[in-house]
Amino acid sequence: MDDLEIRFLGDLQRLEVKPGDRFVLTLERAPTPEVTQRVRQAWQAFVGGGVPLLILDPGMKLGAVSAAEE
Repeated sequence: MDDLEIRFLGDLQRLEVKPGDRFVLTLERAPTPEVTQRVRQAWQAFVGGGVPLLILDPGMKLGAVSAAEE
């Protein structure tokens, strides 16, 4: 098994998931299919299968566009 690197994200101490929350994981380099599978398995074990996780390749950014309100 590869060594696991744990990095702390600022003041993040507890993750409180609310209904409808979605999460995006960005990486410094493209993950192998094996790493992607391990991340998804770990995510489900820690958070559960009801909370979606999107894994983006390096350089990809996610944005949202909504219709203008009248």
